[in-house]
Formats: sequence, C-alpha cells, structure tokens
Amino acid sequence: MIYNTFVSFYWCYIIDDTKQALNERISKLGTIELFSGISTEALSELADLMKKMTFKKNEVIITQGDKTRSLFIITSGRMKVYANDEDGSQTIFTFLTQGSFFGELSLLDDAPRSASVIAVESSTALNLSHQNFNIFLSSHPEICPSLFKALTARIRKMDDTICTLTSRDIYGRLVQALYNQATEQDDGTLITQRLTHQDLADMIGSSREMISRIFKDLKKGEYISIEKKRVIIHKQLPTRW
Repeated sequence: MIYNTFVSFYWCYIIDDTKQALNERISKLGTIELFSGISTEALSELADLMKKMTFKKNEVIITQGDKTRSLFIITSGRMKVYANDEDGSQTIFTFLTQGSFFGELSLLDDAPRSASVIAVESSTALNLSHQNFNIFLSSHPEICPSLFKALTARIRKMDDTICTLTSRDIYGRLVQALYNQATEQDDGTLITQRLTHQDLADMIGSSREMISRIFKDLKKGEYISIEKKRVIIHKQLPTRW
C-alpha cells in the first residue's frame, strides 16, 4: 500500500514537472518573433516537436560549412556567431542571448551553414529539426507570414551591417556595433552585453588598441562607462571621433 502510494506520488510529480516544462517552452516560444501571432494550441504542438539541448562553455553548436538543418532558440546563456576566412582570421557577427534564434535559413534550404556558433558560457536551447518543422508547417501554414517577416528583418539588418562596414570609418562602425548590442533599460540608459575590446575589434575589423583609444576618449567625455565588461551608454554618442 505504501509502495503504491509512493509510486503514484512519483508519477504525479513527473507528470506535473513535464507539464511545467512544456508550459515554459510554450511561454518562451510565444515571445519569439519567428512564431508571433500563432495560437497557444499551435505553440503547444510546436513545443512537443522541439528538443532541449545543453551546451558547455566553448562548445561549438554549429560549424561554418556544415550541412545540418535545424533551428535553435536560446533559452539561457550566451552564444557567439562568427566566421573564419581562408587565412584563419575571425569575424564576429553578433552575440546572442536568451530569446534569440539562429539557423532559421536551414529550415528553408539545404545550403551549408554560413557561420559558426559557439557557446561563450553554459547555455541551453530548444532545437527544431528540418523534418519536424515541415511536419508543423504542413498543419499550420499560418506561420508563413511571421516566418517571412522575421527573415526579412534579418536580411535588412544584414544589409545595414554591410553598409556600415563598407561606408563608415572605424569609429562609425564601433558606434553602430555598440547600439546593435545594447538593450534599453527602464531609465533610458543603454547597456550592452559583456563585450571585450577584442570582441568589438573582431566585429568591426579593427584592432584592440584602437578600441581602447576610442573608449578612453568616450569615457573622458562621460558618454560611456564600463561595468563588468558591459558598456553603459549614458547619452547619445558623438557622430565623429
């Protein structure tokens, strides 16, 4: 009798825990631009098709040139998107945190991965395979407008990045990178993710020493301050350096 009661309690606990995990997935998916506007029922179906994955610090999630096909949605941690050229030089495209997604293009074609992604700290993500995406899409074609909107936004942002890198000087590229990596706080202050001078240099095609020189002047003018590698932008950055 005691044994049966224990087993019953154990399975109730497992079921409740599974329901909670599923509800958390649904809640997270509802905040993702890619899936905005679809019903809770559809999100529940989608959550069932996704697999939770855990990554250690410095673990590579996808590698440039791979032909894997799946979407990742970050639920915790921080990841770096980058590419290496033939000489081995690294260009950092961006850093991603909770709520960000990557790999969405692989759901639509079978081209090799255009960039690598690595976990810069212990992270978790939800993974949606190409096969499961097709299963979901066949029953929920209403996701297409949200999908196209999100992809269009990515393309526009990519165009802006290319334009910035080709038409602005180092200072202009740095300013744009800081704004791209910053999140507005309740008081209107902008705070970036944790970024080293080398990270920023790799993002804009500069040197760490040049970033340090620019930061020194911006701090002197009280435009920025730095706390725990986060850049705090106190007022609009000057257009020229």
